[in-house]
Amino acid sequence: MKRLLYIILSVPFLVACSNEEQISMNNGEGMLVLNDLSRQKVVKSVVKTRNVVDTDLALEILTTDGNVYRDYQYAAGHALPDKFSLIPADYTLHAYTENASSWPIENDRRGAAVYEIRQDFNVQQDWVTYLNVEVPMINYGVTYSVPENFSNWFPTCQFTVTGDGRTCSLTSEQSAFFDPANVHGFSFTLHLVNKDGEVYDIDPQTYEDPKAGLIYNVTYTFASDDDPTKLKIGISYDDTYEEIVNEITLY
Repeated sequence: MKRLLYIILSVPFLVACSNEEQISMNNGEGMLVLNDLSRQKVVKSVVKTRNVVDTDLALEILTTDGNVYRDYQYAAGHALPDKFSLIPADYTLHAYTENASSWPIENDRRGAAVYEIRQDFNVQQDWVTYLNVEVPMINYGVTYSVPENFSNWFPTCQFTVTGDGRTCSLTSEQSAFFDPANVHGFSFTLHLVNKDGEVYDIDPQTYEDPKAGLIYNVTYTFASDDDPTKLKIGISYDDTYEEIVNEITLY
């Protein structure tokens, strides 16, 4: 369940499927054309619309010394020009969401996804080239799921996840986001109250070494069909499933 942003740019190199076009600039320069800038909004589905700019992205073009070239710097939500004229040289495209410092405290401290890429490219005189660039999510998310009829047995169900010194309580529709640089990963637990008012707190589990760009779904399933006394715990991500606890007996 990777999260990516997609940019289609014209720059003169990199992927085999890129198309090159020679033009006459009459000024000794080359051209960078921004056709599309769009975010993947649906897990495992690429959402792309021609000639639409994703307003959640900021963009800047940098020279090799790290300075912004010709004021080519645009905040999120600002219109971008259709094309960029650049002298032949090496550059870096920097595309990012502007929540690099604020994302851990967003959404009541559950955090938010943050995206960034620095892509080097080269401009040649009188040439335009089209290139696909993926802008990855640089943190990771955690969510959880329970069986569809779980509330019939446990009307109260509270999932809690801890990482980066933050503890977040989530509903099944919410996600929490954390920094993969934290080597301790994340821990999680489930608090349950059944229909008779009996309380069950499942022991905390820890998942180590999570990777950026993934959403980790902690899954709780019945060990056997419609048996609420035993649960299995696993984690799914990116078409992968890992078993965490084979079976846990509640009562």
